[in-house]
Amino acid sequence: MVWKNTEIHIPVLKNTVLSYLNVIPDGTYLDGTVGLGGHSFAIQNLLSRNGKLIGLDGDEEAVKFSKHRLSPSHHLFQGSYDTFPTFLPSIGVQSFDGMLLDLGMSSFQLDTPQRGFSHRKDGPLDMRFNNNSSISAHQIVNDWPFEELKRIFRKYGGEFRASAISLAIINARKEGSIESTLNLSEIINSAVSKQNLIKTKSRIFQAIRIAVNDELKTLSNFLEIFNGYLNKGGRLVIISYHSLEDRLVKQAFRKLEKKCVCPPELPLCQCNHKPSLKVLTKRVICPSKLEINDNNRARSAKLRAAEKI
Repeated sequence: MVWKNTEIHIPVLKNTVLSYLNVIPDGTYLDGTVGLGGHSFAIQNLLSRNGKLIGLDGDEEAVKFSKHRLSPSHHLFQGSYDTFPTFLPSIGVQSFDGMLLDLGMSSFQLDTPQRGFSHRKDGPLDMRFNNNSSISAHQIVNDWPFEELKRIFRKYGGEFRASAISLAIINARKEGSIESTLNLSEIINSAVSKQNLIKTKSRIFQAIRIAVNDELKTLSNFLEIFNGYLNKGGRLVIISYHSLEDRLVKQAFRKLEKKCVCPPELPLCQCNHKPSLKVLTKRVICPSKLEINDNNRARSAKLRAAEKI
């Protein structure tokens, strides 16, 4: 597959990412969501010959593309970012001086109709980051019951018309299988008024995508283990695009920064917990208006960073 417009791919908050990573030339870095390699390429340019970059992406095509863009001295693997420890023994890496996650879907995924991520372009109901994954959008739309559809539309999409849209999908299934993004888009058209229709479709497609790829569970898994792989002074930078993701990151950082994690009802601390992380971003960082004008897909980005102590 040939990616279009890759030459104009703009990594979100690139300068801010590099500033918080504080790249050491001889350091070792993980880009858990390498995509088209925009952030990785910027990190690579700050590394010496002794520096190491390990990149992961669940999308096989993204890994293939980035292998052509990045130096062959670095290591790229196909896999979800929460599985990064499984790849380390083969390359002799035990820990990192910096880690980066740029969550959500990549530009090339959204722009490729065959991947089924966009309600603006007709394609199969897929939405898998990893084409080898067992569940797809087709299964969710055609097989999940009303209550489950309503749940994900509300929880992952924040859609207040979740019931009406779920019912419309259930009724449409009685007439035959829902096969394409255009089919689903038309069903949404029939279920709600035209007011804010584009945003409604975006929320529904987002909710299905999150469910297909189990994105919140993947992030939770990573947040449970990352700290054990950061060197002292090492930094983690995460860019999220959804309030639920940002909340998970914020809560994980706060927990690791706390001096005590005892239940609040205990009068005295009994946990002997020691903080292991220093939060560098007391407030979430968002793109400037100038960056959003240059790259509209950055508009919902939220960056948080922390340092191992």
